Amino acid sequence: MAEVSSLFKIRGKVGNTVFCTMNGKTFAKALAVNRNDPNTPKQQAVRSRFRVAVRFYQKLKETSLRDVLDVSAKGTRMNGYSLFMKMNLEAFKANGKIGDFSLLQFSAGRRRGVYELEAEVDAEDRVTLRWEADTWDGFGDADDGLTVVLLYGNRSFSPVVVEGIGAKRLDEKVTFPLTRRKGTRVHIYCFFGTPDRKAFSNTQYLKI
Repeated sequence: MAEVSSLFKIRGKVGNTVFCTMNGKTFAKALAVNRNDPNTPKQQAVRSRFRVAVRFYQKLKETSLRDVLDVSAKGTRMNGYSLFMKMNLEAFKANGKIGDFSLLQFSAGRRRGVYELEAEVDAEDRVTLRWEADTWDGFGDADDGLTVVLLYGNRSFSPVVVEGIGAKRLDEKVTFPLTRRKGTRVHIYCFFGTPDRKAFSNTQYLKI
């Protein structure tokens, strides 16, 4: 702390310096400067992951999933983009890849998911999904429609919304073809929505 000439009548904070008066004398005290390096490896990694997630979202915007996210975000003080980033940032790696496919979410909401969801593939590379509808309990969601999103292992930044699914929760089964090279990993994301697509369930994940 340094004493300041009595010619100066200063009190309070100016920049990183605080002025105070004691016993008729004015003193100046420098505040500690925050020297946190905004370019630490950890912070660089976070920014890189953010850029990777944004790149994925740009691809997602080319599909109907953009509308699903916008609807899912209603009532949350977020838009669809912000909700996507909040739900999915942890799924991406700083090296430009998806680190954990099971963490990806393409929908969110109060509609129910399904029980015992499973997938099997036949010799013609057709996937059959089966689940337990559990619609007897009066929830009124038997007609909720199924949406299926695929990420192929060799083009994981190109989400594919399977067209022509047409399955409802009550059906408890749907079959659709894959388009892949033999042996390519496929990540499957499923969710249900009201017939007017104004509300959705959270995403459920499978891989084959």
